[in-house]
Amino acid sequence: MASPSAPPPASSTSAVLLPKNVLITGGCGFIGSNFINYIFDKWPTSRLVNLDKLATGASPQHILDKIRQSSRYSFVEGNLVDQQLVVRLLRHNQIDTVIHFAAITHVDESYSDRIGTIQENIISTTTLLEAINAYGSIRRMVHISTDEVYGDSQDDDQPKSEFSLPNPTNPYAASKAACEYIVRSYHHSYKLPYVMVRMNNVYGPRQAYSKLIPKFTKLALEGKPYPLMGMECTPDDCAEGIRRVTEQGRLAQVYNIGTEFEKCNLHLTQMIHQNVEKILARGCSKIQFQAIPDRPYHDRRYYIDFSKIHQELGWQCTTPFEEGLARTLEYYVTSTTGFTRNMWWLNGLRVNPCNTLELAI
Repeated sequence: MASPSAPPPASSTSAVLLPKNVLITGGCGFIGSNFINYIFDKWPTSRLVNLDKLATGASPQHILDKIRQSSRYSFVEGNLVDQQLVVRLLRHNQIDTVIHFAAITHVDESYSDRIGTIQENIISTTTLLEAINAYGSIRRMVHISTDEVYGDSQDDDQPKSEFSLPNPTNPYAASKAACEYIVRSYHHSYKLPYVMVRMNNVYGPRQAYSKLIPKFTKLALEGKPYPLMGMECTPDDCAEGIRRVTEQGRLAQVYNIGTEFEKCNLHLTQMIHQNVEKILARGCSKIQFQAIPDRPYHDRRYYIDFSKIHQELGWQCTTPFEEGLARTLEYYVTSTTGFTRNMWWLNGLRVNPCNTLELAI
């Protein structure tokens, strides 16, 4: 992997930017809400405006009570394609920093609704950029992208760096790659002060039921077979990386956010099964798999070089995967025991026949 263990050299970035008024798009989703919960105390004088259309899995309740009750936080339910709304929010709140999480992020959904995914991700991002351009007072726009734009790394000897050419293999990844190019075009044409991150998979409590870890945890609880189907970061590790990029990242640059840890889906499934059995104290039952149809195409591996963010900003993943997974599984198991508390993540949970041989966490 590409994370040196030695202390990073002195940063070559400019002075630290401490945001005053921040617009966060998609802040009620999994990664966005975890970022707000993490950053609220890190930026003790910043006002946070959360704009989210509340698609499936998103909820204002994902934000901590103390934050929702604070005068420094406000939530607006709305769609990014409403350009007039976005411009009003920017002007009324005197926004100086935008952090753009909002997107359809699930690969399976992008296959079942290709046109919808492409329209949603590309049009909403472009509308946001138009609003920012009309407003004209943004100091920094942080665009959240994905390592999936690099495509499959199964046969790669070297990890993908920020200079590697995008090679998306599914509609979701293609839409995110397109968004990146549109962001860059606004930088060249309209001087958009952007910085971009491409993140590995993220896992943790409150993740959408369609992702691998919550889905397989439910199957483990029910004693059902797993559909036979990388690298992962916890939400806090990712949030810290985004914080550093927002404060000190060089404009018009891309930063990979990743970790040295890598495990295939089969081994991850075994870890989930064994941990759930241990938490429930029911012995170690034999793990069972069920063969199911695959997607039209499946990336087998995501392998990225994150030495740039380590060397320039001093960031690296600090949570051991085993520790993060144990905390995550404990959350899901205790949330479902008795089927009386925190059941939102189980609503509508089904095994999607497309989830085969991919670390879709």
